[in-house]
Amino acid sequence: MSVLRDTGCNVPSTIVRNFYPFYNPQNIEGMIIGNDLDSLLSASFLKTKFGWDIVGVYDYETLSFSSTVENFHNKLLEGKYIAVDLDIYHPCIFSIGHHIIGSSCQDCLEGHSSSLNPNLLRGIHLQSYRRKYPLSTIHFLLWLFESEAGLGIKARSLVWLADSSYVNGQRHRFRSNVHEWVMNFFSSPAFLDSFELIDTYKFEYLLSDWLFPLLKETGLNISRGQVRSYHLGLSGYQCQWTSTEKERACILAMLELIEHITGWHAPTFPRKFIEIKGVRRSIVLSDIFKDSTNLDSFLLKNNVFSFVFPTSKSINYTTGIKL
Repeated sequence: MSVLRDTGCNVPSTIVRNFYPFYNPQNIEGMIIGNDLDSLLSASFLKTKFGWDIVGVYDYETLSFSSTVENFHNKLLEGKYIAVDLDIYHPCIFSIGHHIIGSSCQDCLEGHSSSLNPNLLRGIHLQSYRRKYPLSTIHFLLWLFESEAGLGIKARSLVWLADSSYVNGQRHRFRSNVHEWVMNFFSSPAFLDSFELIDTYKFEYLLSDWLFPLLKETGLNISRGQVRSYHLGLSGYQCQWTSTEKERACILAMLELIEHITGWHAPTFPRKFIEIKGVRRSIVLSDIFKDSTNLDSFLLKNNVFSFVFPTSKSINYTTGIKL
């Protein structure tokens, strides 16, 4: 069972005490991160909090790790690393993410026994998809360590850009769900202040006039997304990359920008990588049960390394990551 699963616990100190990497940070030797803005923000925050550096990147298809790290496979399986802004389905790998990763409360999800996920904390599964966590991993971390109140408006603009969280919180998207999480789970005055700020012309103008030009200068992908903001029709700027090694200079530029805006320290980023390539597939949920009795048997049968439910009727999953 994952960390405090289905308990509804919203006491940060209790959650931290029950998640090994946060309670014993001295035993963690590095981070494996995702490949976008949220991942870099989260890594920078944790670098500042615990001194952890980046040893690898996982884009839900390829696991890339530093060529200078010895015994990477063994260390990963010994719990020496933490996967940040990722939901890894392996009982020996600590991970913190925020996707929907349960089809129902009957799922055992043995591979998530070392996972910390806000949806699992609150018992939110596919049946309650509209109630899923609507923000980013960096929001979750800021709440856990009670650090949102110390951010200025420019740092908050960068944080709320992650995973287009500010758009989710605006009146034409999923504002009621964001409000429910901010009020009933986070119960944080600082987050409530930010919640009121993001649905204003002033906030969007700050993004458009100040932040977006800075992000563009890093050279990372600023492609437009499907969601658009209420006041200025803004979208994109999730700064996702596709080649970790080739785009290293752009990633470093983004880490430097994050440090400049937030004051969080930039973690060390590897120069060369070794890749373990997997295969990512997407199927409709009904296909799971053609040859499997439940989600657990499907995951076991296909040796799934990670999976998410991008919609309430489909699943994306990755196989072939051999450790």
